[in-house]
Amino acid sequence: MNLKVAGGVLLCAFVGFDATIRFRLKSIGYKWAFLRGGALDYREYLKVRALHGWSAWPVYLLWGTLIVGLPLFLIGLLSR
Repeated sequence: MNLKVAGGVLLCAFVGFDATIRFRLKSIGYKWAFLRGGALDYREYLKVRALHGWSAWPVYLLWGTLIVGLPLFLIGLLSR
């Protein structure tokens, strides 16, 4: 149960970081930030972040939370 909860929290953090990046790109006129789905190029965010004073940590934590959260959630589901 604890692994499932921890994995779920990390997956929610992944969604939050992804939404943060997409909202920031949308605010500067990047039209297809939400319509691209999984095809969003996060390098675009890293290119324009310095111009707008944004930090790079949401992109780096984005992938870390997915890589750790998904296996934890799946192990929590299967360990029942």
